[in-house]
Amino acid sequence: MEQLPTFTFEILVENRFGVLFNITGLFSARGYNIERLMVVPDKEPGLSRITMVARCGPALAKQIIGQLHKQIDVISVEMTDKEIQWPTSTTSKTQIQA
Repeated sequence: MEQLPTFTFEILVENRFGVLFNITGLFSARGYNIERLMVVPDKEPGLSRITMVARCGPALAKQIIGQLHKQIDVISVEMTDKEIQWPTSTTSKTQIQA
């Protein structure tokens, strides 16, 4: 089975209840799994930046962008096929003494 290409979507949205649900629903409704997802506040108050990575065909990626632009709470959408650096979290081991 041929593996689909990976696309990264950067989506600037109004920070409102249900926005993330609506956006992720565009992918799940088409049967595609979101491989990575990160949401962070934007510099401008009231906005959030959603970064998602998903495997899908180029035609579907363009279709999803079109659907994202129709969403009321979406300000802008950018897509790339390049890998981006994701922040990693590390935890330090804590020793519990009895």
